[in-house]
Amino acid sequence: MLLTVDFRLLTEGLAMVKKIAIIGAGNVGKVLGYALMKKGYPITGVVCRTDDSGKKAAHLLQCPVYPQPELASREAEIVFLTTPDRLIEDVCKLMAVRGGFRKGQVVLHTSGAHSSNILSSARREGAYVLSFHPLQSFPALEEGLSCLPGTFFAVEGDEESFPLAQDLVDTLQGKLLFIPTEMKELYHAAACIASNYLVSLTDIALQCFSVMDIPAEKAFEALSPLIFGTLHNIREIGPEKALTGPIARGDIPTIQAHLAKMKILLPELVSIYKQMGLYTAGLAVRKGTLERAEEDELKTLLQGGNHSGR
Repeated sequence: MLLTVDFRLLTEGLAMVKKIAIIGAGNVGKVLGYALMKKGYPITGVVCRTDDSGKKAAHLLQCPVYPQPELASREAEIVFLTTPDRLIEDVCKLMAVRGGFRKGQVVLHTSGAHSSNILSSARREGAYVLSFHPLQSFPALEEGLSCLPGTFFAVEGDEESFPLAQDLVDTLQGKLLFIPTEMKELYHAAACIASNYLVSLTDIALQCFSVMDIPAEKAFEALSPLIFGTLHNIREIGPEKALTGPIARGDIPTIQAHLAKMKILLPELVSIYKQMGLYTAGLAVRKGTLERAEEDELKTLLQGGNHSGR
């Protein structure tokens, strides 16, 4: 009896494993494909723009490389469209015309900017469509693989594909985040702000240090404990409580001094400083450390008005 139960569980587990085709094996396609392959998902084939990248992907994923995407997808239950964002919709339409999709397949893309609606040509062929965006950056294979555990995957699309999405996320040791299809653009804006703009803000801080003839490496070494400490505080107590500094204290003379020096040495950064200051003033009001009257004074200063200080 025990052997019968074990066999049944084993065959059920094998039935759950789906064959995958990867159309566009760039960094994201290779990271996800390799991670899933190592967990038992067979890769039926890959398609790449160049012969060299195709050979490398085929060797890594232990699968054939195909010249046309529809040839790779016909044997798969799951089709990853991991081409550059600008190509996803056109590639999907081409594959649909050429018979690359069938009823019951799950066709997904990993774009953060686009919703599952750009895969509607696959849906018309009977496939279920899904956007499956890892909220993570993948600069290279090893770094990408190390980042996967704990990564959130933002998912939206046909509900019939959600159980499969859950299986994929569980296999990748990630976490599932369902978002409304109509809010995909706002979701992506939030991700860009949290990642790309953080990079830009760090570069702005380094520019301030460079005016003092402090090398970028030394400047980042000096700023890193502050940056990572702030991120830790945000995680532990949230943005409002983590906010410190002159705006949170209503220290207008200090803000004036910042602006005066930046206008002389880094005038191109003044408008960014002012815009960030305006938003930060509102955050300080929410925190309760800045009175409305002080916020008004800061707004006058940061929006270009004159202020004599206190």
